[in-house]
Amino acid sequence: MKQVIKMSGFILISIGTLGLLVSEFIFKWGSVATIVFAAVNVAGFAALAFAHWGMKPAELVKID
Repeated sequence: MKQVIKMSGFILISIGTLGLLVSEFIFKWGSVATIVFAAVNVAGFAALAFAHWGMKPAELVKID
């Protein structure tokens, strides 16, 4: 599960960064596209932060 969240974080950051670059330099989509791609970047960073700091390793989790 941790690997899925980590991979989705990297994918979201990649999409957000590429979208921002394409919007800025090629298509000039405007401020709405900039806000959307920036939000995708923030979601990717949040997923990576959650996977890194928010999830405990499986062997440390106690199931009663």
